[in-house]
Amino acid sequence: KCTVWGLLSGIFLLGGFTLAQTGTISGRVFLPGSVPAAGSSVQLQETGAGLSAGEDGRFTLGGIPDGEYRLVIRYTGYKSYERVIVLKKRLVLGDIRLESLTSELEEVTVSTVREKEKLEVKPIAVASVEVKQVLMQNSLITDVIDRIPGVRIRRSSSLGDNSDISISGMRGNAVRIYLDGLPMEFMYPNFDISTVPLGNLKRIDVYKGVVPVDVGTDALGGAINLVTEEKSYNSLKAGYTIGSFNTHMADLSVGLANARNYFFNVSGAYHYAGNSYRMRALVHERNRVEKVTRFHDRYRMAFGRFTIGAHSQPWADEIRLVLNISSGDKQLQNGARVTTTAIGEAFYEAENLSAVLKYSKSLWKEKLAFTSSTSFNNQAVYFRDTTRKVYSWSGRVVGNKGYAGEYAESDSHTYMDSWINRSGLVGTLSPRHRLLFSNLYAWQKFHGTDHLEPDPGRDYMRIPQYLSKNIAGLEYEGIFGEKFTVSAALKRYDFTIDGAENWTKAMVHKNDGMWGWNTGLKYAFDPGFFIRGSYEKGYLIPLFSQFVGNGADILRNTELLPENSDNLNLGFSLAKSVAKNWKITSAANGFYRMQKDILFLGNGIVKRYVNADHVRTLGAEGDVTVYYGDSWSLKTSVTFVRKKFHRVKVAESKFLEGTNFPNNPNFYTNSELAWHRQAVLAREDRFRVYLFYHYISTFNHIMIGRENTPENTPDAFVPVQHRLDAGCSYKFGRGGLTAALNAVNLTNAELFDNFKIPRAGTSFNFKLLYEISNF
Repeated sequence: KCTVWGLLSGIFLLGGFTLAQTGTISGRVFLPGSVPAAGSSVQLQETGAGLSAGEDGRFTLGGIPDGEYRLVIRYTGYKSYERVIVLKKRLVLGDIRLESLTSELEEVTVSTVREKEKLEVKPIAVASVEVKQVLMQNSLITDVIDRIPGVRIRRSSSLGDNSDISISGMRGNAVRIYLDGLPMEFMYPNFDISTVPLGNLKRIDVYKGVVPVDVGTDALGGAINLVTEEKSYNSLKAGYTIGSFNTHMADLSVGLANARNYFFNVSGAYHYAGNSYRMRALVHERNRVEKVTRFHDRYRMAFGRFTIGAHSQPWADEIRLVLNISSGDKQLQNGARVTTTAIGEAFYEAENLSAVLKYSKSLWKEKLAFTSSTSFNNQAVYFRDTTRKVYSWSGRVVGNKGYAGEYAESDSHTYMDSWINRSGLVGTLSPRHRLLFSNLYAWQKFHGTDHLEPDPGRDYMRIPQYLSKNIAGLEYEGIFGEKFTVSAALKRYDFTIDGAENWTKAMVHKNDGMWGWNTGLKYAFDPGFFIRGSYEKGYLIPLFSQFVGNGADILRNTELLPENSDNLNLGFSLAKSVAKNWKITSAANGFYRMQKDILFLGNGIVKRYVNADHVRTLGAEGDVTVYYGDSWSLKTSVTFVRKKFHRVKVAESKFLEGTNFPNNPNFYTNSELAWHRQAVLAREDRFRVYLFYHYISTFNHIMIGRENTPENTPDAFVPVQHRLDAGCSYKFGRGGLTAALNAVNLTNAELFDNFKIPRAGTSFNFKLLYEISNF
């Protein structure tokens, strides 16, 4: 017994002696261009001790016995850094800079390696936004994207309503949305882009006209890729927003990592909005237009995300398994337009479950990189609209109808199951030339139950409907000399549908395929000034719902053809210091679009999607930002679009040729003046204040003839709109806390959105964000 206690005491004393002789190693890791290498792997080869660098690139290894070690730092896409060090109590290594595996190519194309800037200097037109730069000023993804030149997102002030997205004149389904490169119409078929929590994103990339093969599918004229933030080091972020009209938005994310480069992330978000803003509408019982408060418009959404993975392993550069769970419900107050009566009872509920496996590995001494993402998704939607009551905009019941349904009579459960895989290979032929192959396969099954149909044998929704797509692409990018960058891609689109006719229930099978291609050319006069041009022949495969209808008022049409478009872009980018304290950056893009066989929902009691018209779009977009010193900035963006019917197939609609396409603003601009100052109360604090102005010219929201003008047919047009916002934020550098106050529509101007739906008047929101890392 004494021997055992003696041995334990000896071990304890030896451990105490060892701890007394330990020290710390600290430093900071950077990528080229002084960008912190957040999440880089830092290890001591002899001991296995290690960690991941924090968001600022800093690391501290503690409890290390004095001695000689080999320090190894790894970061995906960069050469490993190795160095022999000798530790005596404390060793400060200072700044360590990693070298890119393709440094020659990157040094020619971009001055820093931030992904945002790498994208924006490509031969194709791309705009990218880092979310952390705009998080305190905006609450929704759509608010951020709407400020990008050439992009217009229209939605009512009702949180949870669908968004209508336009990129360089292309609208609706012609613009595809992706989440980490996977199409949202398969991952979240009935969830709008505005419902994705902004706090869970790292970056938003907007592609205008030409979409690369490793992101796009059948996007016709543009795409938006939402890049999620998954940190591989210890981190915590929590945010809360409270706003007008009983709006609450909260999010939380925690990331944990160990010395062996295994990590776990969990994040969640909750949104609630009463949407009880005031607007002008007809009060039925008094037969006059009054200011009313929206009364049946509540929105709720809850989202959870769990990630487990590893990076910098011999068998994988990175592997992640992600589980997403979300649910929400929305009361409907109006349809696509505000009519003389309100919707007082219709609502829907939706639930979504998805699992995503991501894997990447470099081979052949980093000459070949393989990536793959596989996703399984299940979504259930319950929609109920069965009342016979008639609601006034005052909220009162003013009558009864002889038929059920306020929007579209329904009491149904629908289900979507889907599988998606995107795999790619990138081959570095030389530091200046690379070849990329990407393939996306997506499969979707739709089925459901119509509770209004008592006979299951006559329930059309019980018949499964299937849609599959395969889009393959091969892309080349190369640099010639010091000036020219060239890209070219070939795409193959294939799709198959299987299902049954709505009324006859006869089984239907259809498949088709087509080829598309794109090319881009960039010429750099110097590192701060280049011009570029690009062209794409693109195709848009109809959505599942456009092929099969909705089983109610929209019938199926299996004879639909894919839309196609010729997309041409020509522009420039400039970044120059023009004086001692003055710097200017600017980018502009002119564009031409010719859309053919446009998918259009026909009119009538019973509707179906058809290939209708040819539409031509001409336009220009651009922005200029002026910086003065380290404190002032003024950014202005302008978009001019002319989208007109070029050829109309239906004889009785020939009068539309040459007229403006409906619900498409022709001119809009915004400007933001901002001032910030460091070290207000403490050295690392930061204060920012801004003023934002948005202008939209008048435009027709319905089809018009050539003789129609805002003067002689004012009801067909949305009037000119002026919006003024303001706000301020303060970041407490040491505590990790940021607070912000924002005011929207300060002048309480009358604003409208999609199809002249009224927007809210003046509103406010207060935001708190707490964030720490490397704990």
